[in-house]
Amino acid sequence: MQAWFRRAETCEETPGETQLTTDASREEVRKWLAGQVDEYKKKKYPRYKRYAEVLGEVLRLARKDLAPLAIVQTREKAIASFAEKALRKMHKHSDPVHQLTDLCGARVITRTRSEVDAYCEYIKSHFEIDWDNSLDTSQRLTPSEFGYRSIHYIVKFRPDVDYGIKIPKEVFCLKAEIQVRTLVEHAYADFGHDLTYKGAFALPIAWQRELASVAAALEEVDQTFSRIEDRLREYTTSYGKYLSEEERQREIDRLEIILEHVPDDAELAAKLGKLASFQENWDKAEEILEPFVNPEEPEEAPQPILRDLGVTYCKKYPPGSRMYTQGQRYLEVASAPEHGDVDAICSLAETWKEIDEEKAGDCYRRAFQADPLDAEALENHLERELVHGPAVLETARPLIQRAAERCKAHIAAGINLPWALYSLGKLQLLLGEPFESLDAYAKAIQLSPAEGMISTSLRSLSRLGEVSLELEGFEWVRRLLTLGLAVRFDSTEALEDLRQLATADRPRFRLPVRIVAGGTDPRVQAQIGEYSHLLMEGLAGFDGTIISGGTTEGICGLVGDAAQRYGDRIHTVGYVPGAGFGEAAAATVDEDPERYRELCYTDGRGFTPLEALQTWIDLVVSGVSVGKVRVVGINGGRIAGAEYRIALALGAVVGVISESGREAGRILTDDQWSSLERLITLPRDAQTVRAFFGSKLFEMTERDCETIAQAIHERFLATKTASAAPTGRAIVAWDRLDEDFQESNRAQARHIEEKLRDIGCVVVSAEPDDRAVTFTPDEVERMAEMEHGRYNAERLLEGWTWSEVKDDHRRTSPHLVSWAELPDDVREWDRQTVREIPEFLARVGLTVRRKP
Repeated sequence: MQAWFRRAETCEETPGETQLTTDASREEVRKWLAGQVDEYKKKKYPRYKRYAEVLGEVLRLARKDLAPLAIVQTREKAIASFAEKALRKMHKHSDPVHQLTDLCGARVITRTRSEVDAYCEYIKSHFEIDWDNSLDTSQRLTPSEFGYRSIHYIVKFRPDVDYGIKIPKEVFCLKAEIQVRTLVEHAYADFGHDLTYKGAFALPIAWQRELASVAAALEEVDQTFSRIEDRLREYTTSYGKYLSEEERQREIDRLEIILEHVPDDAELAAKLGKLASFQENWDKAEEILEPFVNPEEPEEAPQPILRDLGVTYCKKYPPGSRMYTQGQRYLEVASAPEHGDVDAICSLAETWKEIDEEKAGDCYRRAFQADPLDAEALENHLERELVHGPAVLETARPLIQRAAERCKAHIAAGINLPWALYSLGKLQLLLGEPFESLDAYAKAIQLSPAEGMISTSLRSLSRLGEVSLELEGFEWVRRLLTLGLAVRFDSTEALEDLRQLATADRPRFRLPVRIVAGGTDPRVQAQIGEYSHLLMEGLAGFDGTIISGGTTEGICGLVGDAAQRYGDRIHTVGYVPGAGFGEAAAATVDEDPERYRELCYTDGRGFTPLEALQTWIDLVVSGVSVGKVRVVGINGGRIAGAEYRIALALGAVVGVISESGREAGRILTDDQWSSLERLITLPRDAQTVRAFFGSKLFEMTERDCETIAQAIHERFLATKTASAAPTGRAIVAWDRLDEDFQESNRAQARHIEEKLRDIGCVVVSAEPDDRAVTFTPDEVERMAEMEHGRYNAERLLEGWTWSEVKDDHRRTSPHLVSWAELPDDVREWDRQTVREIPEFLARVGLTVRRKP
């Protein structure tokens, strides 16, 4: 028999196959195989059958923590399969019943590569591995090859490991093969690999090429799944951060109700605790998470719950207290290397910052080593390296750029907000991108649901130390964050800081306050005539303060023109830098008091966003409500773009003239900002701009206002029912009309005097011998255009947007356009409404008279 084996090993045949060529050899093989099969059938097969059952149970128990949806298959090798493999591999194994390592097999099929990795780590830590016979088939492929990818381990149970069930003694000495693969790899293996590897013939070259192309496509699919899974995991860990405050509270209410019915559901509790922590409601977070952690055995708790409870304790209790120390202990366990949780390591580092800077630095170093592109780990690691000087930034620049790109990807996916924005802002500051940094910080402030988010970022900024002096934009960001704290969260400390930064001789802001920002670039001059008309008409009825750039150029120059034309009704204030610009630029500063009543000089060098920030500092310190300030934006470059974003971050309303170009157009298409209701697209319509600026409205009694408003609505209903089958929320009687529509009619009533004043008329109490005033066609057209502008501004300020289809529920309308673009039949509604103004006034004993 041994001679036969030597003959088989030396013959030049297909690898892995043995060809029987003589009657003698066939007879020898039959006898040899019969002995092998008989021993396997009687002695080995029952034990391997039991082995497969036990191995399957162990691998399924592990599934919960590793890959909950994984498929686990086990089998003992069937007798026929044993006979076939023994014969096919006899040139390698003369005693296969004792030499084959896959007589018991298990297959674990996961969704993604990360789950494969998790299972592999489990197998390596819980089983004795026969490394000589184990195989990662992907390592056999060259970079240009695609094909069968699966990891095979030859394993034995270890007597020193607790598998969660009792392992029978008779299986400890047996080996099994465990294959771990993804679903996509399994699809290929189930077809291509089994067909070629286990087939009895070689596939034609053309078919092999087709299989290779399929393998390449499937490999790309697997990699895509892995990338998406990574992003989803990050999205899940930031659960709740991307919700608005209202959405977050609704989700908390919903989860609390569910948790009442399943109080032992750790995953549900983790979500609820995370949401509570975003609200900085540490009492609730503690109440929810504590039941799932045994203080004596914290390592037994679910890692996310342990991490978040550790953070909760350290936020709620003072440093040095028993509970603070307990929180640190929990974070130490949660940040163990096997968890790979950089957030836990950074959270632990945060707890040491005010206690032991060296320990904090060690933690951040560990976090950085675990993931160099994690923004928080990188930022804090760099802070400690920057003590050696700014040269570190140049060395670390490629790493900072890659970390910034990761932040951008997180932001695009809505992951880890607003922290990803705060991190991006700081990284861009370090990269020398000050305007981009300011934009990121502005959006972060706008999204921040809690004061601690802004204050933490402000402290982080302050730790840059002397390097900050060399970073352009550092002071912009510092002032913006301080403003955010004072405006968004009424921080008294921040307000005191702002008082120290306020202009020494602050302007006298007469309410209402409006800001006009826009382009001063010479290229704007080509359109200056149109913008001049918009602003002159827009400010015709305004009485209050207008703040702008204080120069004779571009949009700022037009503001000066308007002030000169309308006199004391408009109190203009200009903000300009105190130094740092050339002679030509300095010559453009408008020092004519008839154009700019007051000029404020900042401590900036050259025109930067510092002027806009100083404007807001002075407004806030003067007690002006930010929410009542409106900004009009026309065109503009980087500085104007920063002005728009700063105003939105702080809570002001920004109306941008449509199609005015550059930064005005850019912000309207910016995914980060365009969905805000406080960002309004104003049509290029002078009367809409005028209504947006606002004017003094007719002072009338509530009763008179209500009477006129009802009369306006009755007229609207009559027109609608006469023209077509009426539909919509507004087509109902006054007492059933929604409040927002009622208020719209009241606003229209209060605007009557503004229209009449514009055509030289006044409203007075009616006398018995008064003769009715008849408006000329030009007067009707003028007032109708004003009414349309009022309607536009009102709707836009209430969150309505333009759409081809009118939908009262979605707040869309095709009529939010300029008067010139409005269909004539719709214009006629406004014409007829203003014609009937005398009738509306007559209902409350008032009439129209022309001024002498």
